Amino acid sequence: MDEERKNELYKLNLSAWNDELEDSPTNLDTSLKKNNAFIKKLKTSINKDNQDSVLKDIKTLSLTKYLSEIIISSQEGLLKCTKSVDVPPAVEIISALHQRFNKEFTPQLLGWMLSNIGSPKAELDEKEEKERISKVKTLIRLLVEFESVGIFDSYKYVDPLPTFLIARAQKKESLTLAILKESLSYKMKVGLTVSIATSFVKRFPTLVETNEEINSTLKSYSEVIVHRTKDLHNFLNNLKNKRYKAQIRTGRTVEEMEVEIQKATDIFDRFKAAIEVLVPTFGLTAPSFEEEDKKSSAVESVIVNKDSGIWSNDEDRRFYQVFPEIPQELIDQATQESDSTKGKEMNDFLVQLETASTIKDIDDAALEFWKQGLVSKASKNRLFKQFTISKDIGRAKVYARFLKTCEPHLDDLKDQLLQYLDQGFRSQIYHNGLNFKNIMFFCEMIKFGLIPEHVVFHKIRSLILNLTTPNNIEILSIFFEISGKYLLSEHEKLMEEMLELLQAKRKNDKLTINNKMAISNLFLVLRPPSIKSIQSKSKTLKPQQAFLKTLIRSELKESTIKQISVIIRNADFDDVDNLETLRSLFTKPEKINYENIPALSHVLRNLRPDFKIYVVDTILEQIIRGLEINDYRYNRIRVAHCKYISEIHERKIISIGLIHDLLYKIVTFGHQYNNPAPNRYCELDPPDDYFRVHMVCTILQNIELRKKDISAKITIFLKYFDYYIYTKEAPLPKDCEFKVVNTFEQVKFERAVDLKQAVERMNEIIKAKGGPQADEAEEDEDDEEDADDIEEYDEDEDEQVDDQLNSDDLLNPETGATDDDESTQLSYEAYERKLQEEEERKIEEALEREFKRMVFESMNSTKTSKTVLELPQNIKGNKAEDLVAQEKISSKPTGGKIPFTLVTKNGKSIATKNLELPTNIKFASNVVEEERRRKNQKEQINKYILQAKFDDDD
Repeated sequence: MDEERKNELYKLNLSAWNDELEDSPTNLDTSLKKNNAFIKKLKTSINKDNQDSVLKDIKTLSLTKYLSEIIISSQEGLLKCTKSVDVPPAVEIISALHQRFNKEFTPQLLGWMLSNIGSPKAELDEKEEKERISKVKTLIRLLVEFESVGIFDSYKYVDPLPTFLIARAQKKESLTLAILKESLSYKMKVGLTVSIATSFVKRFPTLVETNEEINSTLKSYSEVIVHRTKDLHNFLNNLKNKRYKAQIRTGRTVEEMEVEIQKATDIFDRFKAAIEVLVPTFGLTAPSFEEEDKKSSAVESVIVNKDSGIWSNDEDRRFYQVFPEIPQELIDQATQESDSTKGKEMNDFLVQLETASTIKDIDDAALEFWKQGLVSKASKNRLFKQFTISKDIGRAKVYARFLKTCEPHLDDLKDQLLQYLDQGFRSQIYHNGLNFKNIMFFCEMIKFGLIPEHVVFHKIRSLILNLTTPNNIEILSIFFEISGKYLLSEHEKLMEEMLELLQAKRKNDKLTINNKMAISNLFLVLRPPSIKSIQSKSKTLKPQQAFLKTLIRSELKESTIKQISVIIRNADFDDVDNLETLRSLFTKPEKINYENIPALSHVLRNLRPDFKIYVVDTILEQIIRGLEINDYRYNRIRVAHCKYISEIHERKIISIGLIHDLLYKIVTFGHQYNNPAPNRYCELDPPDDYFRVHMVCTILQNIELRKKDISAKITIFLKYFDYYIYTKEAPLPKDCEFKVVNTFEQVKFERAVDLKQAVERMNEIIKAKGGPQADEAEEDEDDEEDADDIEEYDEDEDEQVDDQLNSDDLLNPETGATDDDESTQLSYEAYERKLQEEEERKIEEALEREFKRMVFESMNSTKTSKTVLELPQNIKGNKAEDLVAQEKISSKPTGGKIPFTLVTKNGKSIATKNLELPTNIKFASNVVEEERRRKNQKEQINKYILQAKFDDDD
């Protein structure tokens, strides 16, 4: 209906409300027959074809006596106006009736429409709800059309007014807005009325756009619908997860859960269809309903070859994955002409199937099966019997391939066979039995994808939970050996869950050693040691990451430092992937050429302070970790780290104080009292291990002594380092000796002649320094002066690095701020200052107990023998002469004798006396043997513990 006609009708209908129209003619037809015919026509034929006839009757017939019947007939006729073409005739006819009868007709029609739009009080079933919603949509459409042409100006003449309109009438809401709010609020959670909103938006876009109240109401409604749809999506996913877990747990489909999921799916579909219309109309954000297991396109790892390790060769793969296509005409012909009397043809087919061995033979047999039309019930029963009674285990894969080839058309046979195997499997799991042929058939069907996922993993889960039942481990072994790799590839997530469950069950105390070994073999079956990975993974770098890696690892050299520094400095450090790549590149100097390490430190110098702090901290941690592991396989990496940290210092990124502390840490780490001694064994730094000497020399050779005070600080360390070298077994290896000589020549330091002179030098330093407090203050002052020389590295950043070093125990907490004081342990006085009260008390109690035991043994001994107590050998003042004498005694024992120390106590004073016992005395030989045994045990334990790789990253 065009706008001009609507405006015309609007004026006429409004005039009718105001009683401004002319009275009806008096010569109206009062024929009962014609009036009844009109009522019938109004009831059944409000449409375009009868529009002119009905309008003529309204003008010519005397309808006043039949007004009540006309109202009822018009109501029934309007409900049949479900098509768009029927709406304009309805508007014309109802307008004519309104103009003819006015307030006697229109309020009653409006009241009837409103009562039908209102929410029902009684609960309706699903069918009744659908009928009601369809009726409401029709009435709302007609009501809006009637209101637009002035038929329904307001609801003030409606009596009685429906309950839902009483409050809204007081708010003076428009008729359309009131009925929209009422209809859309009905059972909103289940979405019964969302179709009303979508149909309204589609049919009246102009009204929705121009009427602010209706627009605001529908927009708010749409936002609620979007939120409700998201909740339904999550609820539906949870239901599916519960169903899946129940299927895995029971191996069956739970009917109640299927009904609940179907119900939730229907509701979700309603809401989803609604937001597809409402969201673009009101400019809302469309929610995403993608599956949770979908991966983004920018994955960090990709499977190189999904079939890697599943199939032994390409022929094996084709056997399980490539199938012939049976012509549809053969299938249709066999289905129509199926005859149960084809016994001979069935015998020939079974012989052909039993003798088939290759892919071609099996496919030819399947084709022959359809050509002969052997799809009758009797033929299927014979096939089922053949599959179940056959004793030939090797035929299982042939039968499974045949079923897969004919799968879409032999589902009833497949389901019957699956039920048979499922029952047999359940019996074997919970009872003592083993039918290898059925297990083999079941596993082959798994590899062809003929068994539902939940049935498969229910079996695996049941086997794992009942490992103590006889033969269950054997069944699981067969299961994994035949189809384990396939499941690990096709259903990786679930298979990993099963393996985790199996790993947990292996800890069960009820399992025997043989069972635990069998479980270990299951893991070997799935992941053989000879194969690197069933699903090989390789990192996929973004273009920018690959570019950065190429710059540092391949292009960085002395001539390209400037260009690469500019590129790296301009890189996006806020990008997580880029930052991770740059951290990896700058904390693994061993990955580049050794001669390019200085260039790497040059590039690092110009980067962000927080990034430099991270790199320094990481390198220091790696150096300390290397001291903890002390594995010769990582010596090249450890040298690269030392070279790198010294070059970082040369670039003025860190202060000399950090290098100074690190040097002491390298020399003293792991030693008792943080002080190496010539006659004291350290497992992490044995006397015949010289690698720490190499590390210190590498750092010292790369340090330029710029200031006199810095040179003095390093000189003190060189004296301590010189003493440390003398604690090693002599002579030094040639390569180590050359490196030591070159290092001391470079720093212009003259070595001590022997250990005695080295110790004397250390004692002189202690006396000159005036104790640890003076040394600590002096070192702090040196650090402050040295920090002034560091470029582009503010005080806060320097303190952060120093704090990190302190947190990593680069300085011994007992010695203050410098390891120079550690040398005081060479004398008894320094040792006594460092010994804590708790340790001293324990030593005194141990001495007292041991002294009483020694006295008791000496009184009851028939032979002259002496007992030695194993205590720290520097319990007495370690003067230079004593240390040298002890070294000579320990390194050159007199012929056939073993040196011991007798400890005696008088009051609070402790005295020691060196003794030598012959090796043929049982006590002496036992002590030596016990010491050797403990040393071997510690080395063995250390070997097993330190198996982890030092740095296994790429």
